[in-house]
Amino acid sequence: MAYNALAGGMLTGKYLDKPAALDSTTEDAAEKLMKKPRGRMDTYGWGSTLYRYRSEAAVEAIAAYSALAKKAGISLTELSLRWCRSRRGCTTVLLGTSNMAQLEDDLRFFQKPEALPQDLLFEIDRVHMRNRLPIFSSRHVDAGWQGSGEIGEPIP
Repeated sequence: MAYNALAGGMLTGKYLDKPAALDSTTEDAAEKLMKKPRGRMDTYGWGSTLYRYRSEAAVEAIAAYSALAKKAGISLTELSLRWCRSRRGCTTVLLGTSNMAQLEDDLRFFQKPEALPQDLLFEIDRVHMRNRLPIFSSRHVDAGWQGSGEIGEPIP
C-alpha cells in the first residue's frame, strides 16, 4: 500500500512557488498562509509533523519530478499517482484529499488505462536514485554537526 502518496500535498505542486507556512521567513507570512491554508502543510498541527517532506533534498526531488511532469504534459499530482499505480507490488493507494474536487481528480488519474511511458518512468527512477531517502537527508552537516538529520532523527 502506498501511504501518503502525495507526501502531505507536496507532490501536488502547491508548495513549489510559495513554501509551507511553517517554512515562511517571517511570522507575518506564516500567519497569512495559515488564515487560508492550501493544505496540511499550512497548519500547526499537521505542518510540523510533515517536515520530513520539506527537507532540502525532498524539495529538490519534488522540483525535479515537477519538471518531468511538465515535460510530459501532465500535473505533478497525476505523475505521482500514476507512478503509484504502475508499481506491481502496490495494490492500493491511500489518498489524503481535503475536498471532493481533489478526490475526483485523483480518481480520474487512476482510471486512465495507459501506463506512464517507459522513458518517463526511467527519468523518475533517476531522480529517485539521486534522492533515495530525501526525508532523512540534510545538507547542514558542517563542522558543528551533532549527528542528526534534517528532522532531528539520530544518526549513529
